[in-house]
Amino acid sequence: MNKIVVAMIRKINRKIWVLALLFPASLVSCDKYLDKTPEAGVTAEDIFSTYTSFQGFEDQMYSFLLEPNASNNSQGAENGDHTIAFMSWSSANKFAQGSYWSLFPAGNSNYWSTKSNYNNFGVAHGIWPSGWAGIRVANMALEKLPMLVDATEEERNLIEGQAYFFRAYFHWTICERWGGIPYVDHVYQPDEDMHIPRLTFQATVDRIAEDFEKAASLLPDDWDNTTVGGQFKGFNAGRATKGAALAFKAKALMFAGSPLMNHETQGSYTNNQHYMEEAAKAAWEVIKLADNGVYELTPFPEIQNNFARIDGFMPWTKETIFQKVNTWVGAGKFRSHHGWLYNPARFGGNATCETPTQNLVDMFEMTNGLPIEDPASGYDPMHPWDNRDPRLHEFILTDQEKAGISNKTICEFYIGGIDKSNPQVLTSYFERKFWPRGANKYDKKWGKYRYATPLMRLAEVYLIYAEAANEAWGPSGTAPGASLTAVDALNIVRHRAGMPDVAAKFTDSKENFRKRVWNERSVELCFEGQRWNDIRRWHVAHLPEYKILYDLDFDKDHTFFNRVVRYTRIFEERHYWFPFPKEQTQIYKEWPQNPGW
Repeated sequence: MNKIVVAMIRKINRKIWVLALLFPASLVSCDKYLDKTPEAGVTAEDIFSTYTSFQGFEDQMYSFLLEPNASNNSQGAENGDHTIAFMSWSSANKFAQGSYWSLFPAGNSNYWSTKSNYNNFGVAHGIWPSGWAGIRVANMALEKLPMLVDATEEERNLIEGQAYFFRAYFHWTICERWGGIPYVDHVYQPDEDMHIPRLTFQATVDRIAEDFEKAASLLPDDWDNTTVGGQFKGFNAGRATKGAALAFKAKALMFAGSPLMNHETQGSYTNNQHYMEEAAKAAWEVIKLADNGVYELTPFPEIQNNFARIDGFMPWTKETIFQKVNTWVGAGKFRSHHGWLYNPARFGGNATCETPTQNLVDMFEMTNGLPIEDPASGYDPMHPWDNRDPRLHEFILTDQEKAGISNKTICEFYIGGIDKSNPQVLTSYFERKFWPRGANKYDKKWGKYRYATPLMRLAEVYLIYAEAANEAWGPSGTAPGASLTAVDALNIVRHRAGMPDVAAKFTDSKENFRKRVWNERSVELCFEGQRWNDIRRWHVAHLPEYKILYDLDFDKDHTFFNRVVRYTRIFEERHYWFPFPKEQTQIYKEWPQNPGW
């Protein structure tokens, strides 16, 4: 760890001496602290000796979480081949241009915000600054744990478990995008040697997995069932849990076993058997929690409750495993958050407007379970949206569909139509996953609009298990002691949407089934910030089929449909990893820059 990073995360030293008067009824109230410094009379004993005050200190780590689709205007999470953006300064467009450097200095960047957009603790929003700040707070909590004398065993476990969880989580959010980093496991002092070498990606994940496992052993399945959480039953959503720790452990291990990451240590772009086995085992532990009633898939007619609502309630279901809890409610947040990403001005949004590509639409299978390119699928190019996977129309708006209730919300994507004629709208589709009917300027049912992006949900865990188990043992393989095969796990997600089992002809080999797992992730998790990371870890993002972005041109009466190229993304080998800040890599040789930067 060099002095630049240490100095940055030490900047919060005077801000983090905070004291919570009461255990918050929910994370919505986590900003209501007394902002006190040691000079103001608050001592370490005041903060760390009792559970209530210690929990108030730890609660700031929740404020460092980023909401992928709402942290900053025009800075969304869908940065691969699923969407295309209008404004040149939107994050999706910067990714498409391969302009990673421009993501970091900007005040509105989700990745490294240094100019504005600070949280209540004086830390700039962004994966890089918030991540290092969160790591420091977690290490301080672990260091001060012996001072916690006025607490039950349960309370001590909760404090320690959250600290391990967030130390792992924030290392993971940085590692996922920048690659291997030093694993910071204590609070650095001024006289310490800070020339700590970068670890490989897999070595970093080994440490991350250890901390997530420790967290899982200390955290509850459900805070409502603890003595502490029982005082606020029903208001504990957003707390780190055993399931969240195990799910992120599984995800990190799956990434470590993926071709891009395995190449660093093994020299070949292949999957790593060991990491895939461990990922499947961790995912199975979460699935067992679901089997015991802790989690469950939301019924398909209610699936939007995972993402957005118009009744003022936070989008949170029994499928949600972990997400940032926010207080954003109302039309203003529709305009300034969702509207800066996916919603055009005519519905009350803004001119940035990312729209889904034909690449994504083509991934939705026919209702018989076959991909549209399969001759047996029954796909009719003159009726391209008929008889498709129900998730297509649940997550994406097509021509002549109503975005809301009023007839004024009918989408016109045909040549000459109002939406096709709008220069903000670059494709013939709108995102609908986070956009309930009625949340628009015509219907005006947006006074209690609220949306959130799950950072982890049960459907993703099934998909992690399916991918990892397939890579480790094949389509019919199971993790030790598990009752689900890789195919079974994939089918559970498909069945929720009313889709049939994956076709038998795709389950005869690891390679054939792999393609369906990849496709299922694209369909089920679209717009949730997964795609860019997926096509990177699979080491396919540089291939033409992932760089050329398509649209569909057609007339009002649908007498013709032409697939057209809208944009070709720039993606070279160096774009597989973010560049580290230049000053970060110029201090000592043990922290080298990522290749090509």
